[in-house]
Amino acid sequence: MELAPSSRTIRILLASDTPLIDVRAPVEFSRGAMPASHNLPLMNDEERAAVGTCYKQQGAEKALALGHQLVSGERREQRIADWLAACAEYPQGYLCCARGGQRSHIVQQWLRDAGTEYPLITGGYKALRQ
Repeated sequence: MELAPSSRTIRILLASDTPLIDVRAPVEFSRGAMPASHNLPLMNDEERAAVGTCYKQQGAEKALALGHQLVSGERREQRIADWLAACAEYPQGYLCCARGGQRSHIVQQWLRDAGTEYPLITGGYKALRQ
């Protein structure tokens, strides 16, 4: 389930303090976030930097594989547990990432695999900001 925000929808989300589970890295979140956003990142700053470098040097496929390798095992399970707790705390909320949706789609799928449906904002923080 996705929400493609129109300017009217964005005004409603912001006016109602709709909770957002922002899965961007902490460094991205610290540069700007929407009101009522909660930073529960898919990757920490170091993981994000490693994936970004891999993307530039080896391409998208290798970067995605590295991301899955870095966020696996107990680390992945703990993050899923954190997102599930946030979904329970904010049942009317949405997931968002930076813009492209890859990170929020990954988190959404992992939540779905864990038995929880949770919507996301198409276009992420960039769409909400405009």
